[in-house]
Amino acid sequence: MTASGEADHRLLEELVAGLTRSAASAPAAGEPREGAAAAVAGVDRPGHHRATALAGSTALCAEDGSVLPEGSPEVTSVEAGTLFDMASVTKVVTALTAATLIEDGMLDPETPVAEYLPSPHPAITVRHLLTHTSGLPPVMPLWTIDGDRDTRLAAVTRAQLDAEPGTAHSYSCIGFILLGSLLEGLTDTPLPELARTRVLDPAGAMTAGWSPSELDASRAAATEYQDDPPRGLVRGSTHDETAWSLGGAGNAGLFATLDDALALGRVLAGRGPGPTLSAPVRALLTSDQLPAEVGTGAPWRQAFGLRVGQETAPGAVLPRVVGHPGFTGTSILADPGTGTVATLLTNRVHPHRTRFTVDRARRELALIAFA
Repeated sequence: MTASGEADHRLLEELVAGLTRSAASAPAAGEPREGAAAAVAGVDRPGHHRATALAGSTALCAEDGSVLPEGSPEVTSVEAGTLFDMASVTKVVTALTAATLIEDGMLDPETPVAEYLPSPHPAITVRHLLTHTSGLPPVMPLWTIDGDRDTRLAAVTRAQLDAEPGTAHSYSCIGFILLGSLLEGLTDTPLPELARTRVLDPAGAMTAGWSPSELDASRAAATEYQDDPPRGLVRGSTHDETAWSLGGAGNAGLFATLDDALALGRVLAGRGPGPTLSAPVRALLTSDQLPAEVGTGAPWRQAFGLRVGQETAPGAVLPRVVGHPGFTGTSILADPGTGTVATLLTNRVHPHRTRFTVDRARRELALIAFA
């Protein structure tokens, strides 16, 4: 390992060890603190310079927040093959899938969504969905709607708008659920299968996918004890309640290992393997796509499905870095200019979403990899 690789490895080990050590000693109540029961991190640089680190256990706490006793069957050590619920990092894969269809001439980002599927909002285009400017609401409690998947998707298409399409940026899981449904209808293929053939397998993310089998679920890091809906400890099943109620959805539901996440990051960095994308289509994914008068309300800007710019400290941004975070405590980052990739995978929502955060760790990872 090179000197830079050894430095990366040492810093990553300190990062994940700090998160898991904090989780093991955190009180059950109070303000959220930096920590996660399970954590893995990696930095992958061109020229086979790669460093990874892992720490913690796939489960740590009982529902009341107390630490599970040693020897509990739920508690297994984190390994390189541990699966993490990627939450909204799923949007990266959905956006890449859409990009391959744009590349093939099957999908036009300027076309109204109503030309692809029933919609009462003729002004919403595919571009609006991919840039979170559709005006659709951020979330909807679809699990409370009686009926099957089609019934719940119909409710998504009928959702009332919070703003006129194209006039404001508002992060919307509902928009990406609609996008996933559109891709399914366009290709007559379920999104998990479509993403598998167009993105995941070509990228070499061979163990990534939606809804792990029962065998693989035992390798998944536990997420949250949920009361609404009453699911108990969620493990190997999609944490996001809305996506879970739909099965395969475009906003969340992907599971991946450290190797899978780095493989997807290499696609974003433009150094494959992966789907072949022309420079104009790749630019849609890696450069700001918002009108000048539309802001995100954050230091980063918005590409097709990806954020452009990564904070290293409050107010300090690396503008060339693209990627996306996930609510469960995951993130993938890439610098298309240098080819460097970084990922942090945690289950910071275990045992409850208000207990831990990994905001500082994400900034530290960006400093290690890109600064």
